[in-house]
Amino acid sequence: MLNVIAEALESVHGRSAVGLNARLESLLDNEWVLLAERRTDEDGRIDEWGHAGGHRGLYRIVFDVDRYFAGLGLTPGYPEVTTTFRASEEGAGHRVTLTFSPHRYAAVLSPT
Repeated sequence: MLNVIAEALESVHGRSAVGLNARLESLLDNEWVLLAERRTDEDGRIDEWGHAGGHRGLYRIVFDVDRYFAGLGLTPGYPEVTTTFRASEEGAGHRVTLTFSPHRYAAVLSPT
């Protein structure tokens, strides 16, 4: 099983992004395949994606910042933020931390 934690921090209000929709996808046979869809919790985290993935390869998390900012009455320049990363070891843990505002974002990949 792939251990992926997603964290999201929105910098408009300087807080965890609660209720941000995200999907985890894997590249299989040159096509992106949906593995799971989740929403960030009260800490802006997704700690569990179910039994998604587990093999070495390329994965991505697609964050729906358009819907998130619509709830705040804002229109972002980036409707989605996609972070693609490589899982090089079976069972290795990965943490993807996204910090974003309507017109800027930064992502950090670190081991768990």
